[in-house]
Amino acid sequence: MDERDLIREALRNMPAAAAHVAADSPAADAVYAPLHHGAALRVDRSLVVGNRGVGKSFWASVLASDQARERAADLYKLDELRHVQVSLGFHESAGITVGPAPSPEQLGQLRAQAYTGQQIWKAVLLRALGPLSGRVLPASLADTMRWSTANIEEMEAALRHADATLLSANQRFLLVFDALDRLAPEWAAVRELSNGVLRFALDVRGFRAIRAKVFLRADQWHDEVLFRFADASKLRSERVELTWTQCDLYGLVYQYLWDHPTAARAFQLLVNRVEAAVGGSPSFVTRDLRESDSFQEGVFCELAGEFMGSNPRRGRTYNWLHDHLADALGQTSPRSFQIALRAAALAASNDLPRVLDHLSIKAGVQAASDKRVEQLTEDYAWIRIALEDLAELEVPASPDTFERRWRERETVKRICELAQTREVDAPVTFALPAIPSEQGILQSLKSLGVIEERAESRINVPDIFRVAAKLKRRGGVRVPPPTARRG
Repeated sequence: MDERDLIREALRNMPAAAAHVAADSPAADAVYAPLHHGAALRVDRSLVVGNRGVGKSFWASVLASDQARERAADLYKLDELRHVQVSLGFHESAGITVGPAPSPEQLGQLRAQAYTGQQIWKAVLLRALGPLSGRVLPASLADTMRWSTANIEEMEAALRHADATLLSANQRFLLVFDALDRLAPEWAAVRELSNGVLRFALDVRGFRAIRAKVFLRADQWHDEVLFRFADASKLRSERVELTWTQCDLYGLVYQYLWDHPTAARAFQLLVNRVEAAVGGSPSFVTRDLRESDSFQEGVFCELAGEFMGSNPRRGRTYNWLHDHLADALGQTSPRSFQIALRAAALAASNDLPRVLDHLSIKAGVQAASDKRVEQLTEDYAWIRIALEDLAELEVPASPDTFERRWRERETVKRICELAQTREVDAPVTFALPAIPSEQGILQSLKSLGVIEERAESRINVPDIFRVAAKLKRRGGVRVPPPTARRG
């Protein structure tokens, strides 16, 4: 196999960023550190917000793993991570794996006994602190709840004891919360318990050594009900938003190729040619692969050509791929980016003069769009109904055009019927104490980054959703089935 074949085959087998589970420890050498994610790991930054696929659960798993946390401390030069003990307060597999995190079933039983979210999470913290509290706690969470609510002064003394013990040892303690949408099967209960988590995260800031860190979905961030408590603005103003820049995304793929067991030499030779052409320093090649847009673009032009066609009017490949994978918030997830490049490599003919071409890149966007909508509907099944009812609509279009189509198809009625079966939770705005409406669908789609409002009072649907939803747009992505492109 020649250089192009080796790199193309590596891309064809590139694993897309998998959905992580916070309780599963990642390999230390698998930690990729986007330049701006370090703030999300700082102990005093309590709230981290991000869409699906941007790494919330991954970073929660890094914090919960001693080895991975040490690696992150090296990568981000965060010495504080070497002096922190971490436990998971809630996560996707709570109740399945061993640990203090209560299962959704346990939380349901505790709520039925009229315990508040703050009371529940304080008891979870006590159990996570263990011997640091200076107390021998009851054997179960339910018994700990009964003891702590009946002996408030002793419970508070136990927390102060743990705080002082940690301080004297130059240590801190972090209770991490992830996958809050899994707290309960009903959205109203999720809201109540999530509100308790956020109140708790603010409360523990009264300690000197104990903190909570909450990884929150973007739609929950936009849910004002969760933040209806005193001083919630303190959490909101210090939030960290997990985003991936274009440089971060290409850097992730380039690192994969640089370290690949069979394609590394071929990719490194290609990179060296680009470095020689721009007159760079070999000692900075790996840094520039992560941090330099111009150097990254030079490498991608070697891989896929410069333009999305025969001239610049079609767009430059380096920017085009990223831009057509972005949601309405301008964000592209690493999962979508990797899926697109893998699908592009699968669609590329083996006799291409380069690894990829503009047609295979378009096929990659098609595949990423299909997968992105599929992933989104795993969390919000109602979105499939809302988008399917818009099929063949041409965008951008006025809000009235969207709403008229949904009224014609009785979309709101069908979504509410689906929600009542408990097969799916209603959109965030549907869960508010208001009459469900077509405007509610628009607002929910906007908060999730599925649609964008333009200045001329028109609504657009980005290609990452539009292509799979079969909406029309003049000049939009049109590609043949990927299998038709294989050579």
